[in-house]
Formats: sequence, C-alpha cells, structure tokens
Amino acid sequence: MNQEEEKSAKLKKIVQMVNESEISSIKNTVVGITKIINDPKSSAKDLKKIIQIDPPLTGRLLKLANSVYYSPRTKISEIQQAIIWVGYDALKELALRQKVCEVFDGDETIEGYSRPLLWKHSVAVSLLGKMIYRKEFREKGENIYVAGLLHDIGIIVLDQFCEDEFRIILSKTKTEKKNHRKAEQKVLGFDHTEVGKAIADDWNLPQELVEVIGCHHNPDNIAQEFEKASLTLYVADYVCQQKGLGYSDAPIRDKESFRRCLKRLNLTSYALDLIVEDVEQELFKMEEQGLF
Repeated sequence: MNQEEEKSAKLKKIVQMVNESEISSIKNTVVGITKIINDPKSSAKDLKKIIQIDPPLTGRLLKLANSVYYSPRTKISEIQQAIIWVGYDALKELALRQKVCEVFDGDETIEGYSRPLLWKHSVAVSLLGKMIYRKEFREKGENIYVAGLLHDIGIIVLDQFCEDEFRIILSKTKTEKKNHRKAEQKVLGFDHTEVGKAIADDWNLPQELVEVIGCHHNPDNIAQEFEKASLTLYVADYVCQQKGLGYSDAPIRDKESFRRCLKRLNLTSYALDLIVEDVEQELFKMEEQGLF
C-alpha cells in the first residue's frame, strides 16, 4: 500500500467512526436543512418537518424563540409559531447552529484549545462569511453560513477519535510554533481539511460545500465555480483568527494570501472592518444569551 492509499484508508476509517458515533446524529438535520437552503421551491413547511422529528432541537429552538432576544408577545409553543415570529430564514440558521453545536460539547482546555472556543470561532466565521455575501455581493450567503459552521469539523473529529495524536498535535502547535494543519500533517500524514472534506462528501452535502471545506486553508486549489465561496471563507477564517474570535488553529498567518483574496473578491479593508464590527456585536449578543 503506497502513501496515498494508506491516507485514503485512514480517512475512510475516520469517516466510518464518525457515522457510527453520536456525531452522526447531526447528519440528517444538517443535510436536510442544507437541501432546503439549496432548493428554491422549499418552504417553511419543509423546515418544520425536519425540526419536529428532533425533540431536543425543537425544545431548544422554542426556548430561544421565547427568549428576551426575540421578545414574543405571547408564549410560543409550536415550531410553526416560531417560524412565523422569528422568521423562516433566521430559524434555518438557528436550527443549524443549535444542531451543529452538539458536536462541540465539552469543557477541557488543552494547550489553549477547547471545544467551546473552536465553536465560537466556527460561529464567528459563519457570521462573517454570511455578512460579506449579503453586504458586498447582495446574496443571502446561506451556503457560506453552513460552510463556516462546518469548516473545522475535521478538528473536532480528530479531537474525539484520534485523542492521543491530537494531544501531540496541540503540543507541537505550541512548542514548535506550528500551525495546526502543519502539525497534523507531520503527525497523521493528513490534516483536518481533508477529514472535513471526506465527511462532507460522505454526507452528500452540495459539492460547493465539500470543496470549500476541503480548501479553506488553501483557496488557490479550488475550481473556479467555487472560487467566491472559497475566497470568502478564507478571508472570514483569517480575520476571525486575527481578531481572536475563538480558537486559532493558524497563529502564523499568510498576509500575502489574505491580500490576494481581498483583491480577487474586490473587497476593501475598510468595508471588511465595518462588517467585522457587526459580527462582533452579534457575537456579544449571543454571549449575553449564554450561547458561548
């Protein structure tokens, strides 16, 4: 077995472990909502069907819909009411966020890494990516929101299924001042972007998401049809790490690559700074709600 075949076999085994674990519990909801996002004929009725077959998710969404943040006039007791009050688009995002966050449960901190910090980073990246799409491209940016939430799923999977190697990786990132990805490649022979891509592909997520998750640290290697999403995710990830929004897996950042991405997106630093301010305000509101 050559090196590539060995790597492929290891990735396949990791995906199998994921599908046999509790992480697979998010699969149906994430895939279902992503299909709704990518289907222009979908409706609130389709969203309701997906949410209602997941009682814990239903409970969390109703709790949020009844929170001070949304301030309903009367108590909301059904998902249909929540969709009407919170809004169809907003509830899609809430449902995705509430479901994906289940994977990041845990409070141990190792070498500056923790699952809650990684989750905060993922949410920050998803918000920034979506706001760039909406404010600069006049698009909803729903797929980029999904990509932001899931872009580092490979890290959380390595955390849970390659525990010994993961601790070595964290140690190397600190003692040898390596980016997380380089330490992963040295220890495992592959990195979290490849793990994330393998999972997204196995879950039959849209090809754009599969490719963007797989290239979120190297947007130059992506097909032209997915270029905008890949560049946007790279910019969002870079800025959130630079701003210290959650866990940083790339403390050594490539400024030239970042500038090239901004130029290719025709995005100015001034416009980006304004969007980042909005993201930081949104994250602060979430923290007040106890979501981090």
